[in-house]
Amino acid sequence: MGKTKVQKIGFLVGIVAMLVIGFMPTPEGLSLVGQRVLAVTVLMVVFWITEAMPIPFTALLPIFLFPVMQITGSKGQNDITLFAHYAYSTCYLLVGVGFLSGAMVKHGLHKRIALGIVSKVGKKPTTLILGFIIAVGFVSMWMSNTTATVMMLPVALAISSTLGDNAAGLKKAMVLAIPYAATIGGMATVIGTTTNPTGIGLIRETIGIDIDFLDWMKIGLPFTVILIPFFWLYMVKFFKVDKMPPTDISIARRQYEELGPMNKGEKWVAAIFVLCVILWVTRSLVWGDWFPYATDETIAMFGAILVMIAPMDYKKGEYVCDWKTGFNDIPWNAVILLGGSMVMGNAFRDAGCAEWIANMLSGLAGMNSILIVILVGIVTAVLTELTTNAVVVAAFIPVLAGVGEAIGVSPFAMMIACMLACNFAFMLPPGTPPNAIAYGSGEIELKDMLKCGLGLKLIALIIFPIVL
Repeated sequence: MGKTKVQKIGFLVGIVAMLVIGFMPTPEGLSLVGQRVLAVTVLMVVFWITEAMPIPFTALLPIFLFPVMQITGSKGQNDITLFAHYAYSTCYLLVGVGFLSGAMVKHGLHKRIALGIVSKVGKKPTTLILGFIIAVGFVSMWMSNTTATVMMLPVALAISSTLGDNAAGLKKAMVLAIPYAATIGGMATVIGTTTNPTGIGLIRETIGIDIDFLDWMKIGLPFTVILIPFFWLYMVKFFKVDKMPPTDISIARRQYEELGPMNKGEKWVAAIFVLCVILWVTRSLVWGDWFPYATDETIAMFGAILVMIAPMDYKKGEYVCDWKTGFNDIPWNAVILLGGSMVMGNAFRDAGCAEWIANMLSGLAGMNSILIVILVGIVTAVLTELTTNAVVVAAFIPVLAGVGEAIGVSPFAMMIACMLACNFAFMLPPGTPPNAIAYGSGEIELKDMLKCGLGLKLIALIIFPIVL
């Protein structure tokens, strides 16, 4: 079934589902407002999963539907707020990081880091694959995984063009290693992928647990560090790279040498970015008590200000980052999606929908908590192949808060499992933008991604309960 047909069906199903839920007799234990919130929530989830409308546009639907359905209004009737959540604090983490990322790309620092790693790994095919994984994974920790993929894929294709037909396995391994490494690396930090800020914001609002930059690194970084060696060994064995002769990586070395010494812009960006990372990591340990109102968003905006005022040529009025560069690099789609998911998640809780669902599931109480957490991870990992991972987080986490309380399982553990497992989209091109970019290169077939991605997904699902 083509994507357009799925979108059309999704549009009709979503509208019909909303009307049926909205106009049926109000279920016992659920208020009328809760019924209407449930109707809008189902509509948004169906639209998100089928992409019946652009995902960020779907996130804006509450602005129209909530007042029309008398769920809320501009003044916040029924104690369910609307517009304030579209300016949720975590949105400005994405805004600030957008300026830092834009400055990094403008001056080529990300390319220097990645090419530097790849050009020094040696000629052995196995270490070449490891070099790509480490390079892309590290860069993806600090910027968009899509950008990391777009940057490194041409390098891999250039190297693969020098290989003979008998190195098909190495070519495929290099091309697939890049999107997978970008996804895995992005899980390590709060700013590595849009799913992390979305999930963290929803956790803060639904169960009141605040996860800062260091807190998430304690969860995401160990998982990434543990998964990467298994990922590398799996790729090497799956494509039989370990049985191949040395290859030529002179192209990567030449591109790295052509960069020359670090320019002034790169030095400024490197210094500012390192400063921000140090501030993020040490906020809760060292200086947070001195500035109790400072948050991770404060640091991100501080970094954005620094790249906007750090001079390249003060007399000419040239600075490390300009407004257009920074503004264009902000992931506005993610900002809007985050705002929309916060509106939906808070309304779902405040209108009693989460409590109502929790009461219906109370019969599951007593089940093994570890098994339930693993089950959440498996279900999430399957769904994330069919839709954007940030959508899975936005749709699932508000529900998990109530479900966890009803069945006696830590909602926090279930939510973290959902946030990690939603990144295990390795099997299909639509799973993540990096997957789609790699598939679009023409160097791999769908069966390569399906078979290789399935194995990597199983490895990730085995490892994540151990880390949790």
